[in-house]
Amino acid sequence: MSTAVEVDAEREIGDKVRELFGDDYAVIIMDSDFTTFDEVERACIALFDYTVDQAKALSAKVHTTGEALAAVRTEAEARRSVRQLRQRNVLARIEKL
Repeated sequence: MSTAVEVDAEREIGDKVRELFGDDYAVIIMDSDFTTFDEVERACIALFDYTVDQAKALSAKVHTTGEALAAVRTEAEARRSVRQLRQRNVLARIEKL
């Protein structure tokens, strides 16, 4: 059972997060049966300036957890990134932060 203090604290934290990331969207890469590790890695290097090691780590996380945060962008940039990922055979979506 939540107390009034806990509810207030959660609301305050939520307000701070919205203040910091109000206009931001997450670009999330999702696991799929038709995308290879190499495709995910190359896309992250090309689109998000990942290093090879960062791209490999993200690919592994996508594979083991089902999805992973690839980048945080404005809405227009996030939508463009998802289109570019899909053109590279990488399943992705955006999510409002």
